[in-house]
Amino acid sequence: MRSTFLRVPFVVLALVGGSVAIACNSSFDGLGASSSPRGSDENAEAPTSGGTSYGSSDGSAAAPKRNLTSPLCGYAENVDCMPDDDGAGALRSGALRCATPQDGGLPAPDASTKTPGCRITEKQDGDGGVVGYAPKCTNDADRRGTDGVACQSGSDCAPGFDCVHGEKGPVCRRYCCSGSCEDHSSQSGGKTFCDIQELAEFGGHKVPVCMPLKTCELLRDGECGYDETCAIVTQKGETGCVPRGDAKVGDPCDEAHCDSNLTCLGSFGDRRCYKLCRMEGSECGAMQTCTSGSVFQDTAFGVCQDD
Repeated sequence: MRSTFLRVPFVVLALVGGSVAIACNSSFDGLGASSSPRGSDENAEAPTSGGTSYGSSDGSAAAPKRNLTSPLCGYAENVDCMPDDDGAGALRSGALRCATPQDGGLPAPDASTKTPGCRITEKQDGDGGVVGYAPKCTNDADRRGTDGVACQSGSDCAPGFDCVHGEKGPVCRRYCCSGSCEDHSSQSGGKTFCDIQELAEFGGHKVPVCMPLKTCELLRDGECGYDETCAIVTQKGETGCVPRGDAKVGDPCDEAHCDSNLTCLGSFGDRRCYKLCRMEGSECGAMQTCTSGSVFQDTAFGVCQDD
């Protein structure tokens, strides 16, 4: 028997296999399949994925800071700034905006194109060894480095952007640690979705950034490139081509892309790869049912779940 209700709480991730798309905390049934948990509301409370509570800026144990959405953005660290912050939009409650030369925080930039920004950088121990990655205020962001601009390092990109590997070399892409790219267009003016890409520096650490959306039809051959697969990539259930990874059915996909014909679903910190299927097809194994829900714009598709 075929079901039209996904029985477990899920989120869509455009990122791995189906998405650094980061769909959000919601039941599978009413989920918006995207890389964004709460759409584009920066003030919405982030999902609690085992994050850490933080004290107030004066060191007292006051109200905790809300976590950044993606674990790749250092959400379990004592975050001073948000990589998504481009200096214009509202900040998530508890986050600090990087200081500007006018308010005496960081020293004045050396050139008119340079400005303070927030980027994910290496955390080092006393011996210079890398012990992790976390957001940090810098004073060398280049205002000219917006979406699609060629770069060599994060300092070539504007506030809210960073330098990631691309098909034709490193380019600047907008951060989506909050999970949403809904209000952000690509260099060509097209839609974007939140996906994981490797930073051009820092040993290839992956971060969530807004990538151009290349639409496709699920489970249809030839829709994407040979090294891509079609998956659910936005909270609205839109589909798009994402890099094909090595993660298999049931494997974690917070930091890796899923294999062909899989999509990434689940709550942050516990996303898993699921096998895509046609409601009237035969893709699922014995003792499994193809299960659909509102995460699919086309409910002729679903994912395989055990009976």
